[in-house]
Formats: sequence, C-alpha cells, structure tokens
Amino acid sequence: MDYFQAASTAPPGWHRYSLDDVARLPTQYLAAIPAGEREAAAHGNAEAAQRLRRALFWPMVYELEPELWDAVGQAEPIHPGVLAKLEIDGRRVLEVAAGSGRLTVYLCPRAAELVCVEPSSGLRRILVSRCPSADIRAGFFIALPIVDGWAELTVSCASIQPDPGVVLELERATARGGVLALISPESPDWFEARGWERLSFDPTDVAINPHDPELEAIFGPLDPPHELLWRHR
Repeated sequence: MDYFQAASTAPPGWHRYSLDDVARLPTQYLAAIPAGEREAAAHGNAEAAQRLRRALFWPMVYELEPELWDAVGQAEPIHPGVLAKLEIDGRRVLEVAAGSGRLTVYLCPRAAELVCVEPSSGLRRILVSRCPSADIRAGFFIALPIVDGWAELTVSCASIQPDPGVVLELERATARGGVLALISPESPDWFEARGWERLSFDPTDVAINPHDPELEAIFGPLDPPHELLWRHR
C-alpha cells in the first residue's frame, strides 16, 4: 500500500495523532513520505498535514502506543484454521515482526528453537513478558538479525508488505526446503500472483475476545487474521 492509499484508508482513530507525533517516528517510516509533503504540512498546508496523519496512523500506533497495538491484537485472535496449517513442532522457527506475541504464544511451546524479530522497543517489552523463553531480537524485516538459512519455518502475522526486497530477505533467512508462511499480509493478491499458495478462512468463525468498545472507535470493525499465504523455499 503506497502513501496515498494509506491516507485514503486510515481508520477513524487517525485524529488522535499530531504532526509532532509524526516527527517522533523512526526514520524508516518517514522515508516513504513523498518529497515536499512534510514541508508543506509544516508550512500550514492542511491537506498535506491531514494526509500525513492519516497515512502514518498504523506506524504511530505501532511505535508510539504499543499497549494500544497489543489491545487490538489480543481482541483479534488468529483464525484457528490458519494456526492448524502451520507445521511448527520440532522446527527452528523465525517469527518476523512478532509484535506483542499474538502468534508467538502459539509458537513458543512447540518450536524446537524460536527467534522473534521485532523493531518496536515497546512491543518487545510486552513480548518478553509474555514469552520469556523466546529469543527476542531487535530488527527490521528488510535486514533480519539472523544467519543465512537458519529457519525451517519463517512466519509473520499481519505485517509483511508486497516488496521483492523483503521477500528476498525472508528467503535468505530460510533453509532450503523450509516454509515461508505469511498470515494476512498486506496485499495478498500480490503474493498469490507470484506463486504463493493462498488459503482463506471465514473470519466469522473467530470468537472476538472481550475488549474495550473504544477499540472499534479507533480502528473500525475488528478483522481477525484469517488468510495464509505460504510456499516452500
């Protein structure tokens, strides 16, 4: 999803963030902003300022309000049909963009070894408390802190973008014959068109966990992860 698509599809909670919040984001998120957009916003262009706040809604939740990110993740369980398809037992598993552990709690007791890569320091703190036995590392999915071909299963939930460079990095970390599995990635059609197998499950089969109604005022209707795209390395 490009900058303008992200701006046009932002959930209603984008109003909670300001241009000062935009400036607090790590540089990897700011690099995607079109040239001149931040300058226009800083000089009073209301439309540019609104686009910035809308387009960067998800990164701002992710980096600036990890407890809020965790709350929506805990309210939206992963579809059990997706989890049942993951071959975890006895494998070396790499989880990319592990967040606060929505998937990790399922992987941790079953994997032979589990490495979780997560860029957000706030989410890593939650993840450590939730899954203390996992090997949790700081890192971004474009440069994973792991040796070539380590993982027998590389998996990520609701995070991976349709980017050839990101796919190459996932492949680098995964052993020959291993499996790459993406749960509800951004733009699943992109992956399917490039040979990934796609399995879709009915999201209404998922029991949404009890949660503060304010979450839906911020994020809109809850949408539990319910698709799996996978292929062998």
